[in-house]
Amino acid sequence: MNKKEIKRQVSEMLDAGRSKTETFKALSGGAVKDKVLAYLIGSWPDPELLDRHAGKIKVLLGLTYIQALIGLVGGYFLGLTISTGWAVGLGLFAGVVPLLFAWGFYRNVAQAYTVYVFLSITQMPRMFKEYADDPMGTVIGVAITLAMVFFVALLKNMLFPDLGFFGAKKIKGQFVFSN
Repeated sequence: MNKKEIKRQVSEMLDAGRSKTETFKALSGGAVKDKVLAYLIGSWPDPELLDRHAGKIKVLLGLTYIQALIGLVGGYFLGLTISTGWAVGLGLFAGVVPLLFAWGFYRNVAQAYTVYVFLSITQMPRMFKEYADDPMGTVIGVAITLAMVFFVALLKNMLFPDLGFFGAKKIKGQFVFSN
């Protein structure tokens, strides 16, 4: 079996009500590595957790839409300093990227949460580039970004408790799942 078939089986088994541990034991040692299988199981969106945290997901989507709007306007005005073509291009780029994350959050894709946190953290040093020119604006921007990063990371941990930052959680060399 290939990875797609395993992913389909994992989804079918978990949707049918089998526990994550049982699913892991049933499919372990097959065509895919246990590490990949554990990630597939851990990244499965649990309907109970989705219902419990639906309000938080809606808040995250709202904040992401606001980011997209700010990115669209900011990118447009930044691009105007170069040319009209650049204004449209930068505006669209800065507006579409947050919308892609919103799509991932809406579809409950664990990777969207991880990539958002990772990219936001890696962009943090660039935010301090203008600190000498506008210290208060920089501090406010960094604070808003950090708040958003912590909120996304917290929500990922609530929705996907079996995942660490980049992969499935292991305790004493064994993959463990919340059931």
